[in-house]
Amino acid sequence: MRDFTDAEKQQLQAKIKNEQERQQQMAQEIILNNPEDSETTSTGTWFVPSNLWRYGFLGVIICLLAFNGLILLNWTGSSHSHVPYVNLVVALGLLFYHIAFYFTKTGWPSLVMKTIVLIWIVFGLAYAGWALHIQLA
Repeated sequence: MRDFTDAEKQQLQAKIKNEQERQQQMAQEIILNNPEDSETTSTGTWFVPSNLWRYGFLGVIICLLAFNGLILLNWTGSSHSHVPYVNLVVALGLLFYHIAFYFTKTGWPSLVMKTIVLIWIVFGLAYAGWALHIQLA
């Protein structure tokens, strides 16, 4: 076995230290990119669990849909009764998007939901443009 000189030992120690720092940085990036895997980072910052975001925002969207339903019931007698439907179209688009990207991760259900979202976005933009045209006319 070969004996290392002092200069070679220092170089090896420096390489080991650099490798350890690189691995620590990679671990921190993994924690920051996947907050649901860890409750805290090395800085002590608390992350919101992914289930709270997933179901909490779903609750917000459902409340938005209910509110838009109430608006729809109050505006049915108006001469421009199609205008409140735009809010409903946007809220349903949010619901479809949220389900597609937070509840279906892989497989054909994900593909179906993402296709529905794409179709709904096209429909929603066309409908909003039509409603704006009617409103301005």
